[in-house]
Amino acid sequence: MLAEPRRDQAVLGAWAASIFAISALTDLATLASAAAVALLVFRRGAATEARRVLVGVVPVSLGLSLASWAWLAWREGPPPVAPHAALVLRAVLIAFVTFSVLRRVDLLRALAPFPTPTRLLVLCLAQIHALRLLARESTLGLRSRLPRRPRTRDVLRSSGAITVALLTLSARNARDVGDAMRSRGFH
Repeated sequence: MLAEPRRDQAVLGAWAASIFAISALTDLATLASAAAVALLVFRRGAATEARRVLVGVVPVSLGLSLASWAWLAWREGPPPVAPHAALVLRAVLIAFVTFSVLRRVDLLRALAPFPTPTRLLVLCLAQIHALRLLARESTLGLRSRLPRRPRTRDVLRSSGAITVALLTLSARNARDVGDAMRSRGFH
């Protein structure tokens, strides 16, 4: 058995190879077989990861694929459905494998021997944390101003101010991080 950092690095390497291989698949039957293999390999926690994919990836991927199909159907007549379905299935499979690997791997430990990727990961995690806090505070602020639970219309009305705050915070954090990295000799 590999030591923990080596095991995490091996899993990350296998993930990169599998994502590269999945991205080359175009046949629906092959993609369905790969999905079955992924479900078998990642059976522990598969329901949780499938739920994450269903909520976060399927609507966007399916919406874009349907829009593309509709555009082509309007311009040139109905195109074949299989390439668009393969695109959606490929995105779903890549997301499922990625979420499953991220659940099992400690990225900081796996990237510890490599300073530059570790720094980039820490920067990304810090940005995610700051933006998540701001979004949560904005949601709590919206809830506190309304006597009832905010509806979709309320959220959409306040989304402009939240978006401006998110972009402002993101730009300020990026500037601060850039200054800190330059002061430490990273260019």
